[in-house]
Amino acid sequence: MGHRHSRGMRVGAGQVLAVAALLGFATPVHVALADTPQSACGTTARCPLGPAPDGGDQGTAERQVMNGYVDNEKGCRPDVTPNPQSVTWDPPGFQPNTGGSGKVTDADPRLGGEFRADWVNGHWHIEYPHC
Repeated sequence: MGHRHSRGMRVGAGQVLAVAALLGFATPVHVALADTPQSACGTTARCPLGPAPDGGDQGTAERQVMNGYVDNEKGCRPDVTPNPQSVTWDPPGFQPNTGGSGKVTDADPRLGGEFRADWVNGHWHIEYPHC
């Protein structure tokens, strides 16, 4: 009987040590939660962190394209001031809640360029491949 009791104590002590090792002695592990939104934004894109204020409509998309264009140009060509004049969409044109591609026309003919706008998880993801 004493033998069983001591065996049970050894198993219990082993379990306690295993749990202690897992809780206190283990190296911390960085975990990414599965439901954490993943961004499709790259280094040449503007992808706002907050929700788009007006949704996936053309007016909002064009404002985001223009604002992102100004920020992008300041990073690409800090010696010139961007002055976007218009956004032109490639065929088939702008698609609500989807996006499209096109060109930003700047008052300075040296500036302007192509963009790609995609509606991703409620945000505009805009790429400017020219810089």
